[in-house]
Amino acid sequence: MNDNKLSIESKKVIDKLASSEIGSYIDTSLTPPDPFRGRGEIRLIILGQDPTVQNPEYRKKIKVVLLLNQPGRLRTYLANVCKALDMDLDENIYASNLLKNFFTVPPDTIRKKDPQFFRKAADHWIPLLIKEIEEFENVPIMPLGEPVLNCLTKSPDRVLIRNYWGYEGPAQYGRNFNYIKPTENVLSRVVFPFPHIPGLSHKFFRQQMNGYLAFMKEHINPNTNK
Repeated sequence: MNDNKLSIESKKVIDKLASSEIGSYIDTSLTPPDPFRGRGEIRLIILGQDPTVQNPEYRKKIKVVLLLNQPGRLRTYLANVCKALDMDLDENIYASNLLKNFFTVPPDTIRKKDPQFFRKAADHWIPLLIKEIEEFENVPIMPLGEPVLNCLTKSPDRVLIRNYWGYEGPAQYGRNFNYIKPTENVLSRVVFPFPHIPGLSHKFFRQQMNGYLAFMKEHINPNTNK
């Protein structure tokens, strides 16, 4: 799906959201940022949460998903992840947001008042996301953070990233890594749960990072979804 078509379809979803039960949270004045598309073969799809940042004035300056069009902490983080996977961020990555709309206030603030609002919004966006990525057949997904992850899984229970990263208990870190199978998520793709930058404040993720990246590297290939 080209960026122009995606923009048109996104506007339709935003209009529906604006008239929904969570409409008061939707900022209809801003245009969703464009997805980030590598120049070469797309081998991994990175999925962010939404484009809303804390500073309202800065939101209008966001033109590309995850600010990957400019230097910054997140771009450096993801570039290093790609390097560990023998990929190039500017060649092999397609990045988009699960929720493409801006919110009037940061989602964490809204979630305290309405714990289910994020999933309600995701239900509106997931059908478009499926169409958006269908050109990248069998390419796996790397969602950033648990709010995104829990909107993708079919599990009725809350899913924790650590459970796929070898967590065996407090101070017990193993190598029992795993991914979410296509039959276990709404995108019907292999999904590699991955922490966003704030997650790195936990020693567990810092210690397990290299091991999980090696696991991902081993499993990202044309036959991953079989």
